[in-house]
Amino acid sequence: MLKLSVQQLADLDHLEKLQYVDEVQKALIKGHPELAADGGLRTRLEVAYRHVTQLGFIDGASLTQFLAYEAFAPWFYKEPAINAWLTKPGAPVEHRFSDLVQVMNAKTREL
Repeated sequence: MLKLSVQQLADLDHLEKLQYVDEVQKALIKGHPELAADGGLRTRLEVAYRHVTQLGFIDGASLTQFLAYEAFAPWFYKEPAINAWLTKPGAPVEHRFSDLVQVMNAKTREL
């Protein structure tokens, strides 16, 4: 039977997360080739992924959507109003994010 140390398990988990970010990045670039020229994209996606998982996101669709917003609006989640919305107590963070997306879409349609 294969036995892994705590560090080895942590390393595997880290690699899995990096692979997820890599797949999201590839999909984003495939759909929007102009993103390939963004030299900071990979780093921002990794930082955003760490942030979003620390907030408590677990749903893959929500994680991917969050990373897509990061690709097109760098550091959007650091804006005080967005950060306050995502970190306020109450509803689960993924619900708050979904509400935020709906509000942003509604505001965009008003323009």
